Amino acid sequence: MATAIFDRSDMLRTVSLVHNPGDSGRDHSSLDLITKAVARIPCQLQRPEFRFVPIWSGEKKPFEHGWNRPGGANYPYDSPKLAAYLLEGHNYGACAGMGDLIIFDSDHPRLAELGILDDLPPTFTVRTGGGGTHRYYLCRDIEHKAVMYDRELKNEKGEPLHLGEIQTLGFQAVCPGSLHPNGKRYTVEIDAPIAEITWPELYAILEGKIEFGLAPVDQEPKKKHFAIKVTDPRREDPFEDVSLETVLYPRGNLRRSGSIIKGEHPVHGSTHGHNFQIDTRKNTWFCFRCWKGGGPALAVAVSEGILRCNECGPGVLRGDLFTRTLEAARERGLIREKKPLMKVERWTA
Repeated sequence: MATAIFDRSDMLRTVSLVHNPGDSGRDHSSLDLITKAVARIPCQLQRPEFRFVPIWSGEKKPFEHGWNRPGGANYPYDSPKLAAYLLEGHNYGACAGMGDLIIFDSDHPRLAELGILDDLPPTFTVRTGGGGTHRYYLCRDIEHKAVMYDRELKNEKGEPLHLGEIQTLGFQAVCPGSLHPNGKRYTVEIDAPIAEITWPELYAILEGKIEFGLAPVDQEPKKKHFAIKVTDPRREDPFEDVSLETVLYPRGNLRRSGSIIKGEHPVHGSTHGHNFQIDTRKNTWFCFRCWKGGGPALAVAVSEGILRCNECGPGVLRGDLFTRTLEAARERGLIREKKPLMKVERWTA
């Protein structure tokens, strides 16, 4: 795809629409420029629910703060601000997780060798400047970014070979027409509609062929403070001292990496043996088949049959479900009653 570079005066006229939107009805030349900028974006991506981020030419990461949050520094395809950057020839990225968009990012030919790429439904596909592919899908039931590793091959450091990612909310993929750091352009490889896929369908294609990992969530540093705090058991999380190792422990041939223990799901099992993991440091669990996870409370609910694994999520344990889960934990001796205590302690403000 050829990328037109426009005169800087064109860009400045377009930027004026951002600051003076009331003039848009009188400035037909600026509207024409937006139309030219939008022409850089493939028609498959010109959907009002999708969001995009500007990226400097020759780079891969957005530069505006808060770009990865809904309502943050991300823009619809026909935004004058986005158009201003496109008119200067800069790159742009599509935000995954917005408008049900996910992006299957294939970085290694091993995915083709395993037959995974042939099994994926045909969809709008981009050839990256680095030689990989981005396959765009609509998927409503995947919330966390997945990292894909080879089950057998290792890299030069002896670590599982990285094959690619499934990009979801909080991540983006550089779009066609953009310039890779190596000087090559991102181009449209398959000019087809964006296909729909469910997580169970995608998991069935991947299960047994690759090893899953979860992308780490970046968090801003938190300040520590000393203060007087009254510990009231009525306001504390009753499950905070419950260890996942005593509730929902993986089964089968276990694999350990640091604080991660991976094996078969202890309730619904596994076809290939490693669809479930716990993190003993964070005291969290995750099921790759259902693409759901949580902490000790949800683990108790799943282990007791109060919730199915695929029903878990933030805010699910409320009312009667929470009461039943709490009673089950007490019956198993997982929770001990606490008394109010005043103490000086360190906590995160």
